Amino acid sequence: MIKFVGIDLDGTLLDSDKKISEENLKALEKLEKSGIHVTIFTGRSFVASEEYFGAISSDIPGVFQNGAFISTIKTHQTIKKVTLSYACASKIVRFAKKHDLFSMLFTHFTETPDMIYEEETPSPSNYKSYFERNAYRMIKVPNIFACIGEEIGEVAVVGDFNKIKMIEKETDCSEFTMVLSTLFPDNEGFVEFFGPGCGKEKALDFLLKKFSMSREESAFIGDNYNDLETLKIVGHPIVMGNDYTPVELINVAKYVTSSNDEDGVAKAIKEYILSI
Repeated sequence: MIKFVGIDLDGTLLDSDKKISEENLKALEKLEKSGIHVTIFTGRSFVASEEYFGAISSDIPGVFQNGAFISTIKTHQTIKKVTLSYACASKIVRFAKKHDLFSMLFTHFTETPDMIYEEETPSPSNYKSYFERNAYRMIKVPNIFACIGEEIGEVAVVGDFNKIKMIEKETDCSEFTMVLSTLFPDNEGFVEFFGPGCGKEKALDFLLKKFSMSREESAFIGDNYNDLETLKIVGHPIVMGNDYTPVELINVAKYVTSSNDEDGVAKAIKEYILSI
């Protein structure tokens, strides 16, 4: 029996217009009425996700920034947070500068503006719409190092993924978690660096322990690279049938549902989760 369901946000619960369909909302309610614990898992920050919480009826936990921050979505009760040290953040930013990569600091978990950058945003870039959508959260500064506190939420690096992967060899800082959020065919990647022990899969294990449940009793629904490790460890990995869904995710899935524009979450809940 499935007792815990983790659901990714972008590309999964949200459709292409960044909305939660009525069918998906009804399906979430069915899960909760069945006594199944539901948690939202996202690479987004709390503030970038908050606009969707009004549509969800219960004060369920949310896992934000790939596990760096866990909080209830209604009452804003912090359950767990992991921060990145000044030393590691500084080394990551220096590495990005050396290799002509774009970097941003995320300085808060729950307040805006929270995205600090020094260099101009990359252009052209596959992430143009991301920068435009988050413009209200971004502050351009003359010296990014002056804005690095003793502890910060994350550093994001955008650019050639082959260059970004070199950071683990070129720096002597091991106290971070590197998460590939998205990767385009031209090799432009969006990579996030968090404090040690982050990752959606670590957050899932933390919550399962909190609720006294096992991996075998859990399901996860995701669509992209930052969901892969979590899909590997749950008893019931469910993958979205989006056009871009990486084959690596398809290969570990027990069930492939329809796309995020075809109420894929609702279908997975009805035809797989509640049918077991």
